[in-house]
Amino acid sequence: MKKFYATEGSAIQLIRLGLFPRDYTPYAFAPSDILDAACRARDIKSLAAASDTIAMLSTPYTVLIPEHTQRRASKLVTSRTLSAEIKEPYLVGIDDDCLCVIPELLFALYCQRHDLASSVQLGLELCGTYTCPAFSDHMCFTSYDLSKLTDVASIRGFLSRNPGIYGARRAARYARYVQDCSASPMETNLFLLLCLPTSEGGYGLPLPELNADLPIIQYLGSKHVPGIRYGDLVFQSARAVLEYQSIEHHSDPDKIEADEDRRDDIEASGYTVMFITPARIKDFDRFEAVAQRLAYYLGIDFSQCVPGRTDKRIALRKKLLPASWNV
Repeated sequence: MKKFYATEGSAIQLIRLGLFPRDYTPYAFAPSDILDAACRARDIKSLAAASDTIAMLSTPYTVLIPEHTQRRASKLVTSRTLSAEIKEPYLVGIDDDCLCVIPELLFALYCQRHDLASSVQLGLELCGTYTCPAFSDHMCFTSYDLSKLTDVASIRGFLSRNPGIYGARRAARYARYVQDCSASPMETNLFLLLCLPTSEGGYGLPLPELNADLPIIQYLGSKHVPGIRYGDLVFQSARAVLEYQSIEHHSDPDKIEADEDRRDDIEASGYTVMFITPARIKDFDRFEAVAQRLAYYLGIDFSQCVPGRTDKRIALRKKLLPASWNV
């Protein structure tokens, strides 16, 4: 019986549909052990008819096969092969007919065919506590407060142990920009806009911690109680915190009050807190002013960030932000 080994686009859909278990134990398979991989259109159609999981995925399916000679040209399926044997578990069972590559291998394979921004964007999602919608660009369908699928250390460790995978060196270079604990797509996009190299359309700022634990003092009457607060993007060397305020938070009086209390507590510990709203991100000049202010706190000459509307910066904004924000 043939099996469906999901990778790249199909693997991402399994994750975003919530079908990939967040608490998983991977299987150990050598390439010779996946000789039952489905690669022909008729095999894929048969599996999709039998598996509710596979039937939920969009076409063309992206599947892993053991050898290049098994590749078949088809509008229904795109085949990928491993260029080196992986001597550690790298597949996760989804159902009786479907298995999926682990997040670390998914990142490595994805980087082969995608640019830095797209690859780091996926890496931040895999190492974050949210997942984007599978078939929509609307953030309202994003799932939040999830356990992480993997972390930066696991991705880097996997790549260092498996350097023979085609594109592993490229993936390792991209992984330098991946951080743990992004909590939303907009936090990820802010991170990319601010921190990708200027050659890629970013401002080249140092990488912040995402949702870092911040030791603060809560003021409860005259009694000071140690506590923890979280910062969306925390630039520890500058003791600066950038907080994203969504439209939902911006229009809810209770959340505005809570944010103000939170800001006061963080600033009492010696951090500077900046809030950034959708309106401020949409406006190029206002957003660049935020980047300039961060550069000042970080002791960076902003001219090194190549300010202004460069072609690459506009292209990056169009890639990351909603189309309506780039009119």
